[in-house]
Amino acid sequence: AVVSTQSTGEQRELASWIVTDTAKCSASERARYAQIRLEQLADNKDQELTLYTQLTENLVYLLWRHVHHYTVHGRADTHQPKKQLLSSQDSIKQLTRELSHHLTDPFLKKIVDFTSSKNTSTVTSSFTSALVRRLRKLITV
Repeated sequence: AVVSTQSTGEQRELASWIVTDTAKCSASERARYAQIRLEQLADNKDQELTLYTQLTENLVYLLWRHVHHYTVHGRADTHQPKKQLLSSQDSIKQLTRELSHHLTDPFLKKIVDFTSSKNTSTVTSSFTSALVRRLRKLITV
């Protein structure tokens, strides 16, 4: 359907990815080759979005894991001298303040929406949602 609205030049350009000499092709063959190329491009974009989704999920997990480590385990380190402990606690408070400015609710919502719209798996989508909820808790604590 989309191929029929394209000009002959556009069809030739798309078909040239499939066959080398589009001048020898009939109009219907050229349209079919152009359609095949458009389908290939759409499949490539779909695969690219899937990879971006997986990357986003992994990055959210790494972010949560690091923030969790510093906010939970950093406060509980009683083996440090009192002066260093107070200094590290101040650093952790500053970190959570800065994170709350950078990881805003609209930004985190976009991450959840992006991963849930691309994923057909509700498990993966729920995993990302849970990580974002945990991040919000750590930031607001």
